[in-house]
Parts: sequence; C-alpha cells; structure tokens
Amino acid sequence: MLKNKVSIIIPIYNESRYIKDLIIKIKSIKLSKISFKKEIIIINDGSTDQTKEILKKIKGIVVLNQKNLGKGRAVQNGIKKAKGNLILVQDGDLEYDPNDYFKLLKPFATKKHISVFGNRYYLKKRFNKKFFNDKYPGQKFGPYLMNKILQLLFLTLYKKNISDLLTGYKVYERDFFKKNKIQTNGFETDHEISAKLIKQNYSIIEVPISYNPRSYQDGKKIKLTDGFKAILTLLKFVWKQY
Repeated sequence: MLKNKVSIIIPIYNESRYIKDLIIKIKSIKLSKISFKKEIIIINDGSTDQTKEILKKIKGIVVLNQKNLGKGRAVQNGIKKAKGNLILVQDGDLEYDPNDYFKLLKPFATKKHISVFGNRYYLKKRFNKKFFNDKYPGQKFGPYLMNKILQLLFLTLYKKNISDLLTGYKVYERDFFKKNKIQTNGFETDHEISAKLIKQNYSIIEVPISYNPRSYQDGKKIKLTDGFKAILTLLKFVWKQY
C-alpha cells in the first residue's frame, strides 16, 4: 500500500530551455518502488519567455501562474495546492538530478519530525578533510564561499552544522507549513524555514546528492545580494518567536 505522497514543488522563472526535459525526468522516476506517490506542481513566477506556452502542452502536472513575486512566495503558493504529506522543492533547471529523490525520501520511512536536505559536498568531504577543498568543477567561487559563510553563521546562531544550506533539494513535512506562516518572499525563504525548523526541534538530515552547476549565462539567477539577505534572515529569526 502506498502510504506517502510527495508534492514536488517547482518554482520557475524563464526556464523554457530546461523545464520540459526536467518534467520528463521527474515523470520517469518510479517512486512506487519506495511506496510513494507523487504530484508535480509548477509555479510560473511571471516568466517572460516561452515557459507558459510550453507548460500548457504538458499533461499530468498542476500549473499555477502568478506575477513575479519571488521564489519563496512561489513555493508557498505551490504548497497551498499540495495534497502530499511531504513537500519536495525542486529547482526548475537541470542542476539537480531527480534520481536523487530516493535518497531524499528514504529517511521519512522510519523517522518523523524531520527535514531532509540534499548535500552537494558530502561525497567530496568523505575524501577531503579540508574545509575549503570540496568545490565542484564549474561552480563559481562566490556562491561556494557564501555557502561556507552561512554554514559557520548557522552553526554559531543555531548550534547546528548544516554544510549545504544553499542546496536546491530540500524535503519538508507538510504539517510544518500548517503551523508556520512564512514571512519572506525570495531566496531567503529557505533560511527562514531552516531557522524555524531548528527552533521547533526538527532534525535536519543531510544526504549526498549529485550536482551539475550552471553559469549565469545558462540562466542561474541567485545573486550576491541574495547572500546578504540570507545572512540578515538568519540573524533576524534567531531572536523572533515562531
């Protein structure tokens, strides 16, 4: 019997180059092997390219169109439509491999009150003990360095070592969002959620995932300013009540 359903939430902005191939990959993943059903919810965050037209031609998905409100707000609007007991956030490009869903979902078979983060650096860390020696080929140093800064800041503020806070693969229990109002709208929403998870005694489990970094020329959207917003968000929510 399939007891669990995962809602795959995909916020996208101008991803006409990748979204069709991504959905094909997700549909090919047979989560029934681990007793899961899945639904795919796409939130088109005000795209100005051909994304909307492409999505109209794809069957078996739920599509929400909104004006450009930011990734965080797009994810939240997708969660409102979700029917699964788990929420898996998937970036709309091909940096992350849906074949990793099995590893991301496995802990939920035996554990409760958890969240699972994909860790892009885990396998490299196994063979590398040095703190600054696990960058992926092709990954820009700026985002890599910001991840390290956030790791240290999170450890200092929340007493929990999460080595890949900027990962694009995170799975949450849907009940968490029934109990929490998320206040932020952009990329910093991830960090508000992470802070609240820790403050509410959720266990954050990291599992190894693969990663294929893309460049800004290929459509990568996170910027340096998003890193500063992340820092401010972690500082803000360490003192706020949830």
